[in-house]
Amino acid sequence: GVVSELSGEGFEADVEERFREAVAILREAGAEIVEVSCPNFRYSMPAYQLIMSAEASSNLARYDGMRYGLRVGDDGNNSTEEVMSLSRAAGFGDEVKRRIIVGTHALSSGHYDNYYGKGQRLRTLIVRDFEAAFAQVDVLVSPTTPTTASLLGKQAADPLSMYVSDMCTIPSNVAGNAAASFPCGLSGAGLPVGIQVVAPQMADDRLYLVGAA
Repeated sequence: GVVSELSGEGFEADVEERFREAVAILREAGAEIVEVSCPNFRYSMPAYQLIMSAEASSNLARYDGMRYGLRVGDDGNNSTEEVMSLSRAAGFGDEVKRRIIVGTHALSSGHYDNYYGKGQRLRTLIVRDFEAAFAQVDVLVSPTTPTTASLLGKQAADPLSMYVSDMCTIPSNVAGNAAASFPCGLSGAGLPVGIQVVAPQMADDRLYLVGAA
């Protein structure tokens, strides 16, 4: 099943061309190719950001320099709270801090249902899209990312660009499906392009069969 929502606007021409070539190879190997619509996939990015940030903020709270992780400022002159603050400031990068802040807000009183709760409801819609798709096909395929692999460090200063590059892989992360990425050629500039294969839960063997083909 080729996911119709994971193509078009925002996808580089080289990526789509390599993907079409990979699908053609699968067809030649005996696969039946059909187009599948998963309309709620467009909600996967906001659902993922809300759920992931909320769970990250609570899970990362343990890395306080006391029980887990780096310890900074423990020289006898700082209080426990100061050591925890210094340790987290030194031990977490900008993206981790960003996710903790967003997640803490999403879980705060008065916002829980509007943010985290709504993210979980969106997750249910995405799971239902997968269930409907897998009632028709054995696996789903799409480009792994809308663009080729980026140059080292190019996206580090642009968090939004990094988030968008995950738009094809996030639905599987939200729903908990088996998924794998395989190389499927190079762009005109010589940068790698990937094809993603998604299978139902507990059907990981299909990923290896399609990937090998």
